[in-house]
Order: sequence, then structure tokens, then C-alpha cells
Amino acid sequence: MKPGDLQLPSKFGEFRQGQLETSAKIGASGKYAYLLDAPTGIGKSLIAATVQRLSNKNIVYTCTTKQLQDQLVRDFPYAKTIKGRNNYRCLKYPQMFPEISASECSHKPGNECEDHQRCPYMIAKMEALNSPMAILNLAYFLSEVNFVGMFSGRGLLVIDEFDTTEGQLMNFVEVIITQRQLGRLDIPPPKYRTKFQSWVDWAVPTLRVLEAELRQLEEATSGGDWDTVDIKAIRRKRDLSRLTFKLRFFVSEVDKNWVWYAGSDRWSFKPIWVSKYAANILWKHAKKVLGMSATILDPRQVASNTGLTADDKSYSYQALPSPFPKENRPVYYEPCANVTAKRMDVALPALTRAIKGIMEKHPDDHILIHTVSYKVRDYLKNNLQSERIISHGPQDRTQVLDKFKNSKRPLVLLSPSMDRGVDLPDDACRVVVIAKCPYPDLGDVQTSKRVHASKDGNNWYAHKTISTIVQMAGRGVRSESDYAITYILDEQFGRLYSDHITMFPAWFKEAVIM
Repeated sequence: MKPGDLQLPSKFGEFRQGQLETSAKIGASGKYAYLLDAPTGIGKSLIAATVQRLSNKNIVYTCTTKQLQDQLVRDFPYAKTIKGRNNYRCLKYPQMFPEISASECSHKPGNECEDHQRCPYMIAKMEALNSPMAILNLAYFLSEVNFVGMFSGRGLLVIDEFDTTEGQLMNFVEVIITQRQLGRLDIPPPKYRTKFQSWVDWAVPTLRVLEAELRQLEEATSGGDWDTVDIKAIRRKRDLSRLTFKLRFFVSEVDKNWVWYAGSDRWSFKPIWVSKYAANILWKHAKKVLGMSATILDPRQVASNTGLTADDKSYSYQALPSPFPKENRPVYYEPCANVTAKRMDVALPALTRAIKGIMEKHPDDHILIHTVSYKVRDYLKNNLQSERIISHGPQDRTQVLDKFKNSKRPLVLLSPSMDRGVDLPDDACRVVVIAKCPYPDLGDVQTSKRVHASKDGNNWYAHKTISTIVQMAGRGVRSESDYAITYILDEQFGRLYSDHITMFPAWFKEAVIM
């Protein structure tokens, strides 16, 4: 059978080895979830699309970014995508986009405005709802099914980059309060804002005030013509609604199993583990789930992290081999320093010397260096002293990445944040350097609570680190004919590899050269 036999796009001339067989297994599985470890080159999106064609049922395919949504629609033209309301014009004020967007809409079902049938957001949403494959990002899906519910209950929910699901759930339940937010709504913070109990005591009376004003604004902004409604009132109602939802959750859930981050103008509260909330927030909204990633690695750990098994939901697991020859993706462990916080003064000069040697060994190649932190990045940037070096901050990451990919010069990119979602095929990157093992920061209160106050903490800690290492090494080899060398310089990797070797995927281990 060929993809064309299932009316899949003509760009997919043949199924790669294992794609059709895996799709059939997924479709035939009687378990609630199917977790698929699929390294780069497997063609995960085609597997999901084939499952949809074989079942002839509409599916929801979630990914992590809007860029990936657009890519999937290009690959599968019959698929339709929907994004957050703020990505669409409001037809009442089309010339004021993006200052005013569909996110300001105050109309509700049964009380729509005269432009409802032409609303770009509603058109995109209806097209996605009626499409064989609706493409959403997971953050939008969580918001939509919990507040609106129109995508809830689909036959199959596909979650790409499944190992990031825990983080997405955490972002959804986390309660963040900022001074700017409170100031905009004229709400004073608690008197003792550096004390956790003060926030607990403050939340209940504040919630009552917010709910009362919200009821008044609902009446003032419901129905009617936008020309007669104050746009500031609409935005205030939107902001109040968001804060009210968060405070209701805060009042009902925050306890000793939550942690908080006290700042001068930003306060954040989140659970140590999010798994207890997952069934209600995510899993009840899908009849079946296909979770795909290159780094599930330990399905028991990932299922536990995401609450998949909290209410006894069953799952199947399959790990696929890499389709790329191991000779094209060697991973050299060449330890030069023990890169820990306590030994950083010795480790940083040693890393600099080792990286200089790699740059001299590869004078004509693009090199991506994973620094993990800005501290390591800054030291290397200041001490490598080469015109080949480029780097980025939080704001210019995309522009610098494009420069690195497209330049004819043999650039060396220092980055603390290129471990995921970065595609560097062929000459765009021939060398990857992992300067430091990407252990989660034990100075973070949530991480510390997990590791030191949980029987599962150490395994979670190792899993998180190994997942990131595997993702880092995979940025440079993107096809069967592509090739790139990875160097791991941190001595910490040796112990991690020895202690948790069963957690590393077989296709990664076969390429490791110690």
C-alpha cells in the first residue's frame, strides 16, 4: 500500500519502513493511549495522518508551536488549523488589528453580532472542527476544551512532543500574579507580600470583589453593538475573568503540595506535581490518545508525570529505531571538565580550551554549542575570541538562528536554548557540542522538592536530563543522507550514562563513542 491509496498528499510517494505497520498497530490498539518513541526521520506526522485515514474518523493533532501548525497544514493541505483569538481580526475594527482582535469579542452563543458568520476566527474554528485533521497547539487545546468544549471528545487526540505535556499542563494550572496586572485592575496586593500565608488570606476576599465587578461588566458588555460598548470595559472584563478563574483555582487547590516563587513584582504558585489535575484538565477530553516524541524514553515515568495512569488509564508503548546510519551521527564523549556550580571557575577555562580545539578541527563547518546557561554562554563568548562566534538573547533568538542556518561563513552559535524545535539539516550544522549536562536547576524550589521529597524524584531528574541531551544531539542530522558529529564535554555525562544506561534509547547508545 502507498500513501496515495489512502488519499494522502502526493508528496508522500512511499511509506518509509515501519510507518504503515506502526499506524495499523496504533489503530488496532485497545488501550486508551499509545505512546510512540519515534526519533527524527521516522515521519511522525505521516503516521498520525495514516491512522486517521485508516480509521476514517476526525482527529485533533496538537503540537507545541504555531510554526509547527503552519508546517503541518503545508504538508497536509486538507488539514485545518486554529489558533488563539488574538491571531484574528475583529471585523468591527479590522483596521485596528492587532491592537484590537477577536480576543476582545464580548458576544456569546445565541447573542452573536451581525458579523458572526464572516468572523475570521469563527470561520477558522468551524473549518478545523469539520476537518479530518484539526491542527492545534496544545496550549490552545487545553484552554478551549476547559472553557468552551467544542474540541472535546474527539475519537483520537494526537499529542506531538508528548514528553513536554507535563510542562504544558503545569503552565495551564500555574497561578501567576503580577504587580502590573493588579495595578491595571486597581487591586492592592497583600500587605505582607513576601509571606505565603498572606496571599492565601488575601485571595478569598479579593475573589469576592472580582466576582462582583465581573457580574456588573457582564451585564454592561453583553450583546449590543460594539459601537456602544467601551472597548476598555471589554478588556477589563477579559482580564478580570482570567484572574478570577486563577484565584478560584488558587483558593480551592493551593496547599502544602504547592510551591511559590516570591518576587518584588511577580508572584507564581504551582503544584509540585501536576498529575492529580491532568485527568480533569486533559484526559477526559479525548476518547483515545496517541502520544509521540523522540524522547519518551521511560513510558512509566512520563505516564506518571502527566497523570495518564492516575485514574488507571491503560497505554501501549513502542520504541522505533533510528532510520539514520549510526556512522552519520556519532556522539563522542570527550570529557574535559566537571561542569558543576562548585567547580565552574575551573570548568569554564577547560571548556574554552576544548571548544577552541573543536573549532580548529572543524574550520569550515557550522557548529552549534549548547551552553545550557547564559553564564556559560557569556564566558565562552568573551573568551573564545573568534569572528565565527554568534549568540542571541531571548528577543532575537529567531533572527540569530536564521543567520546561522543561512550564512555561508562557518559560524559557531552559542545558545542556552536550542535543544528543541530547531531543524539544522545538511551544511546548516555539521557539529554539535554539549558543553554542560542539562540537569534541571536544584536551586529551583519545585525541582528541589521533587528530587528531595519524592521517591520518584531522582528518576524524574535523570529522565529530564537524558531527554534534553538526546534532543540536543539530534539537531544536526535530519535525513538519511545527512551527517553531523556530536561532542559531549562534561564529565557528568559519564556517570549519568553509567547509572541510567537503560533509559537511553538503543539508537542513541549505538552511536556513542566513549
